[in-house]
Amino acid sequence: MAMKEWLQWLPPPRSLLALLLAVAGFSGRLFAAHATHSPTLLVDTCHSLCRLIGLITTLVAYKYERADEGTGQEGKLRNTFGWARIEVVGRLSVHVLFASFALALVVNALQLGVHSAHLQPPRYPRAILGTAVVGLLFNAIGYLLLAGRELSYSRRLSVTESGGVVLKTGAGEPVLAHAPIDIASCLFVLGAGLTLEWEPEIAPIADPGLSACAAIVLVIFNYPFMRSAGLVLLQTVPEGLGACDLRTAALKVPGVLALHELHVWQLHRDKMVATAHVSYRSQEDFLKSSGLVCDVFKRHGIGLVTLQPEFTLSAMTGSDEEQKLMVDFANTACSCPCAKECMAPKCCATPCKPAVTRV
Repeated sequence: MAMKEWLQWLPPPRSLLALLLAVAGFSGRLFAAHATHSPTLLVDTCHSLCRLIGLITTLVAYKYERADEGTGQEGKLRNTFGWARIEVVGRLSVHVLFASFALALVVNALQLGVHSAHLQPPRYPRAILGTAVVGLLFNAIGYLLLAGRELSYSRRLSVTESGGVVLKTGAGEPVLAHAPIDIASCLFVLGAGLTLEWEPEIAPIADPGLSACAAIVLVIFNYPFMRSAGLVLLQTVPEGLGACDLRTAALKVPGVLALHELHVWQLHRDKMVATAHVSYRSQEDFLKSSGLVCDVFKRHGIGLVTLQPEFTLSAMTGSDEEQKLMVDFANTACSCPCAKECMAPKCCATPCKPAVTRV
């Protein structure tokens, strides 16, 4: 690989500085936790490790997105959906990892509290306090460098070549969404250091208790982010989007007879995808109404729409009641089911007329 390509793979200056600060913050916390034997500081160290992994995932997703821009059509086709969701996978993995750390740390805190007389108590309170203050400072600088979105999705956070941060429009998380979690983690460390400084007699019990509380509180704070990432990966209907309202609005477009096989899901935080089968009476209705149907989806915040037109209802005959039943049937199920044994180029046949019971 040429030197120019290596330089292109390096993160932009501001994100690189934020990454170096995150690495320095984690290394300092790890050393201080080992030197002071503070379980609360160990919780903060695990939390900073997970934040560091999340930041690395963001930068990797950004670099692979930029890498595809210069690889031509083949590169874009290869990474159509995969790298767009790497940050969602990273976020979910980070929070699950911290939840497992928290469980182990709570068990460790209980053991330290029970056997406090036989274990080495916490020491160096000023080192614990200094680590907490420096951690707060590093977090503040990191938020300034990354515009308040340290674990935001790469499509929401775009870093230019000059090191600037561009925030793309979309339903991204609010600025400083993770700040309360970082502040709470450092405050627990401050509490452990002050307890050791002012009341060293109760520190062997208070420090493990604070560490258990910190682990539980941080897991509770992280749960909404873990849940949102899980819902994206499960391809659920995005929160706040009414699928029934979307379907009703699309059916009001002139020329649309039926709409079925409607699926709405999120590619990542800022892009929603929808697919549907739309039945028209004729080709002319399709040409006139397809753009209007897409506009309905886009007004609901869906940026990528794939519509499959169907014309199996164009040859409807019979009474008005029979035609209405055909349309209702097409709205509930696929109007052109394909048999597995059919080998013809077009294996979809016109659906049979539903039976009409006359009284």
